[in-house]
Amino acid sequence: MEAYKEVFIYFFRLGLLGFGGPLALVSNMQKDLVERKWLTNEEFTSTFALIKAMPGSVAFMTAVYTGRLRAGFWGGLIAGVALNIPAFTLMILFSLFFSSISHINFIHVLMIGMQVTALGVILGSLKGLVKGNEMNLYFWFLVVISGIINYFHPGLEPLIIIGFGLMLVSQRKLFDLGALALVCFKAGALVFGTGLAVVPMLQHDVVTKYKWLTENEFLDALAFGQMTPGPVMITSSYIGHKVDGMPGAIIATVAIFLAGFIHMSTWFPLVLNKLKGKKWIQDFTFGAVAAVVGPILVAVYRLSNGIHLNAMLIILMIIAFLITLKSKFPLWAVIPIGGLITALYSMIFPIV
Repeated sequence: MEAYKEVFIYFFRLGLLGFGGPLALVSNMQKDLVERKWLTNEEFTSTFALIKAMPGSVAFMTAVYTGRLRAGFWGGLIAGVALNIPAFTLMILFSLFFSSISHINFIHVLMIGMQVTALGVILGSLKGLVKGNEMNLYFWFLVVISGIINYFHPGLEPLIIIGFGLMLVSQRKLFDLGALALVCFKAGALVFGTGLAVVPMLQHDVVTKYKWLTENEFLDALAFGQMTPGPVMITSSYIGHKVDGMPGAIIATVAIFLAGFIHMSTWFPLVLNKLKGKKWIQDFTFGAVAAVVGPILVAVYRLSNGIHLNAMLIILMIIAFLITLKSKFPLWAVIPIGGLITALYSMIFPIV
């Protein structure tokens, strides 16, 4: 129990204060865990070289591996969960906050719910109810079934309305949650080098394919993911919460880190010594990372098209790029400062 407690406290604190991205987190782990004598500096360096060649979040996988090294399987699980708790909590708060001020969307959704409920309860115009489903065979199948039940048991009409409605909601919800889990698991299982590698895959699935988020909402998620401590892939928590609240957030978070956790808690520690120093691993990492950079650049280009860039915003983007590239200025502060500068600028020169 003492080992579990030690692992939890260390990685929770790291997740709470670990700003600066995956390499900063790994650097902190190397310094702290070598000092704590969990492993030697040589062991950490050689192990991390192999972890970089694995798909998944390098910071998360390093935490799981070292937690497992310290306290067995459950130590690895505790390390992975503790590292993400602070950022997960912040992402949920961000999602809730933005939902509460999205007045137009909230009113739109509220009105749709009221209209659908009213139509179901008071049995409004048949033409209005059928419109849009004239050629939908599944719709007419449900109409026939509900009609037959009502013919023999008219007193069950309220239960039929509610029951059929919930059945369709459950089907759609299960589909969305299943698709969300698959999207996030795929992203987590195929990311190499850095958590930012998930951006192109997530952008395609979340924005283009399933249309769960708009491009601007996806950019919000990325911005918050960069601002929060811990692995960048915690962005999935925000996306999941937008799709289906807390269940969606939990499913997305677990799914995106699952592959990395499985690797670090099962076979990887067993074959670590056999893989150390293999030239083909370095070659594989070289090619995989190169293949990651291209799609990230394309994703940045596509996402930037959704923003009405002017000269001021382009300059701000370049400054942020240079700060990230050349400066030791804390990265978690760059994004909110950029937002503040833009807001102040727009008070004088409106940009939207």
